[in-house]
Amino acid sequence: MTGRHELKPAGLPTSRLAIALAASLVLAIIVGAATAIWMLRIQEIGKWEKQTETFSVVLAETVSQQMDFAYTALDSIAERIQDRWSVSAEYLSGKLSTHDFHQFLREKAALSPAVEVISVLDVDGNVINTSRNFPAPTYSLADRDYFIAQRDNPVQGTFLSSSVRSKTTGKWMFFLSHRLTGSDGEFIGVVILGMSPSFYSQFYEKLSGDGHATIGLLRNDFTYLARWPERGEVMGMRNLTGSTYELVHEKNKKSGVLITNNPRMSEGGKAVTRMAAIQSLEKYPLIINFSVDEDLYLADWRKISTGIVIVAMSGILAIVAAFSVLVNLLERREQDLVVTTELKQQAEVINRNQAHLLKNLTEQQIALKDSSDRLQAIFQNAADGIIMIDDTGKIEALNPAAVAIYGHPASEVVGKNGKFFSPPGQPDLLGLAMSRREFLETGCLRTEAERMRKDGSLFPAELAITEYYHAGRRKLIVIVRDISERRKMERMKSEFISTVSHELRTPLTAIRGSLGLIMGGAMGAVPDKISALMGMAHKNSESLTRLINDLLDIQKIEAGKMDFVFECLPLQNLLQTAISNNQAFAHSMNTEIILGSQLEQAMVMVDTGRFQQVMANLLSNACKYSPEGAVVQVLSMPRDGNLIRIEVIDQGSGIPENFRDRLFQKFSQADSSDTRAKGGTGLGLAISQAIMRQMHGDIGYYMAQDAAHDTVQPGGEGQDVLHTGTHFYIDLPLHTEGNGGLELPTPNPDPLP
Repeated sequence: MTGRHELKPAGLPTSRLAIALAASLVLAIIVGAATAIWMLRIQEIGKWEKQTETFSVVLAETVSQQMDFAYTALDSIAERIQDRWSVSAEYLSGKLSTHDFHQFLREKAALSPAVEVISVLDVDGNVINTSRNFPAPTYSLADRDYFIAQRDNPVQGTFLSSSVRSKTTGKWMFFLSHRLTGSDGEFIGVVILGMSPSFYSQFYEKLSGDGHATIGLLRNDFTYLARWPERGEVMGMRNLTGSTYELVHEKNKKSGVLITNNPRMSEGGKAVTRMAAIQSLEKYPLIINFSVDEDLYLADWRKISTGIVIVAMSGILAIVAAFSVLVNLLERREQDLVVTTELKQQAEVINRNQAHLLKNLTEQQIALKDSSDRLQAIFQNAADGIIMIDDTGKIEALNPAAVAIYGHPASEVVGKNGKFFSPPGQPDLLGLAMSRREFLETGCLRTEAERMRKDGSLFPAELAITEYYHAGRRKLIVIVRDISERRKMERMKSEFISTVSHELRTPLTAIRGSLGLIMGGAMGAVPDKISALMGMAHKNSESLTRLINDLLDIQKIEAGKMDFVFECLPLQNLLQTAISNNQAFAHSMNTEIILGSQLEQAMVMVDTGRFQQVMANLLSNACKYSPEGAVVQVLSMPRDGNLIRIEVIDQGSGIPENFRDRLFQKFSQADSSDTRAKGGTGLGLAISQAIMRQMHGDIGYYMAQDAAHDTVQPGGEGQDVLHTGTHFYIDLPLHTEGNGGLELPTPNPDPLP
């Protein structure tokens, strides 16, 4: 008994020691798990800080490249306008309202998907021409901040506006603007380039991380220009509570990453914890904000932390089980097996991640090689010559097309100066580029110059020189195109027109005059059989004369040599003269021309001869395409915008639908067969359109059946005239100074086109 009582005290401290040891192990596991979770959190935040900063840098570089193009395009358009047309505001408005300049703006806008529209405004903010529509819509942008900034500040430079809704499409846009200065330094207008926030939103959407990321493009005064997710209520608003304002304004930094829970403007002032990477563009007043919420950048950490907690709890339970009287060795081994299995699964996950990373690396290497092969194939198979030179003028490479053009094998010229491509006394490719202001300002140059082949022969070439930088050094890419054949075709065209003018026109005039004398009875009576043949010959000579005159007019228009003498004349007298001049032709077609409703005291500023030429074309067409016994009506009426509209209305079958889009093209005819019933050259409407644009007017047509309903206008004799058939119209500005103070009635809204 005494021995047993002595054993009890000996066993009591051991159990307490075991309990203390178990408690120590549990505490160590808790502390270790908490430390691991905290360290993992720090690592995960650091990893995401690097990733978000990388994303913001990439986005900033992308925006900077797009801004480079936009600024360059805007400067090049302004330079072209001021070099060619900067005489006065009125002269500028007339020169830039042409279809050719609209096409030029449209081609510039199409070079970048971020550019929505390019427009030119006059001194009052009215749109002169735009890349979106032609003719330009009539509305004013004088209330826009970019117009006011350029108008009121002569040294403003390129101005970046706030986001506004477009007056044409209703979409959000922000604009770059450039002031236009006249010959005397006065303000004559503004060139604007509209950027599409929707383009940036669609691009940012791909990086949005399933809705957990927010990407914003802001002006340096913290005004939203573009954003994903798109929020119309914040576009054009200044955000003075967000992370961008905190970093740039309060901390006075250009870029960086921070974690903040400031109230968000887009969330109605709600505080949301997020990580934001901000980049201020060096060259432009823009800021990129790439933000991710806590649910995204801590998602992996939370998963791993949950696993650590599970493992720690499992360890604690294992220790408790190990020191429990009821837990045996098998259970402990099973617990060890569970831990081993979890570790194996984690190892398998790590192995799978490594295999995935290796696969991605291999795919990227293959894609890089494919890209290199494609670029090499383009270089080797390009139809134009391509020459690459360094910043000293030495040739680094040239493609087979360049070898074929110049005749120098690549082995002879690579590593040498390209001066042997230039005629004696002219600079090499690098010198040619550096001597041009356009290249020095934009890094690009398009020009035509005479070049020299290996055999010493000279040829005209079109050169496109562009600079780029590689490893910090400037390089040049020169694209060469031999335009000898083009020059030859231009000479052939000029020679052909000259032949028509000098070799055909003079004898044809004599033939036409002789036939006219014979038909008029100067040679006495002509037998009936011969008279029919003579009439046919005389009619054909007149058609040929019209063809030659039309060809010469087209040549003058294309060369810009068609002269105009403008006079302020009564519209009523002009229309009566036009009807009188063409009534004989109408009678030959068994039709009648009548003058319907008109503005008796209206005055217009026109070239009389050219105006009558347009009216003769419209009236002859109307008579030719009207049925026998029909009446061709001529009407005049006021239009919105201080315009006068003159309409020529026939009663024909209308214009075929498949021909309408080619109606004003040269040599276009609805019936182009050799046996067509109606004569003509297909040049009349093209010439008429060119004449009307020179007289600051417009020409067009509409079909009565295309309108919502027929329209009745007052007739010339107090009767109503029903508008049917095809309506060809010309619009001319009303000359108010010559109206003697007459206030013309405001027309009812015209439902017709």
